[in-house]
Amino acid sequence: MINIKDIDNAFKFYNIDEKYKNRCYECIKKINNNDHYKKVFNNVYKKLYCGDFKEIKELWSIKNIDELFISNTDPFCTNLIVLLGFETHKNNIEKIKLDNNQISIHKKRVKECFENDLENRGYKGIRVSQMLWSIYFIRTRIIEVGRLQYEYTINDDNKATIKIHIPRGSKLDILSVKKSISDSKEQLKKMFNISNYDYVCNSWLLSNQIYEIIDKDTNISKFHELFNVQDGENCINDILNFVYELGECDNYSLLPENTILQKKVKEQLLNKKTFYLGLGILK
Repeated sequence: MINIKDIDNAFKFYNIDEKYKNRCYECIKKINNNDHYKKVFNNVYKKLYCGDFKEIKELWSIKNIDELFISNTDPFCTNLIVLLGFETHKNNIEKIKLDNNQISIHKKRVKECFENDLENRGYKGIRVSQMLWSIYFIRTRIIEVGRLQYEYTINDDNKATIKIHIPRGSKLDILSVKKSISDSKEQLKKMFNISNYDYVCNSWLLSNQIYEIIDKDTNISKFHELFNVQDGENCINDILNFVYELGECDNYSLLPENTILQKKVKEQLLNKKTFYLGLGILK
């Protein structure tokens, strides 16, 4: 049974808007009143909070929450999964000894995962991707240092690798980026006890096709030049999401042209240009 008290405590811990409490309670009732639903929900919970991150990585391809739970899943299931991790988050914060700044950042980012899709996109529940992203913070696999975020991973050769993530927000100022990378080394050693690792970044921002069409004095261009970059998979969905804030688009001629980047990318898409994810290793 999902304990309502745990949900109430999580709202306080993350300072989440209490207007969402009733939706949580409704979702809890549906789960607790259906044994199959409850079993599937608990299995997802265990996989996310106790499973290996290699298994969690495979879940990123899931777009429809029914694939993860059951048919006609209450869309607030993903929000509940996030809230139910707050005790785990508290324990991990104490175990790794996060400082007050990191604690504040972690709480803020989990709150964003809970609310962003509800507030900014008007969805009925958060996407699977947002639920998974929160797990990385709750299980303290990510720290944020200045402009960038750093995810601690172990590759197939049992060697530590640090994945760089670029959160939305301020401009990708190249001086802030370099300072973040420099400052991150001390934090990573302190938290994860590592000193020998590669920095990698897989992002549409590193797309070689984006690099080809933008001015070389832009921050995106300068960021690209910090890495050795190879082409990855098609990243049009990322571009629609991050450049145009769209989930999909069947007619590229309708894409907005409010920024120089939007205009240049739209022109290329109309000319049937394919954009690939940039797979970068820091030089």
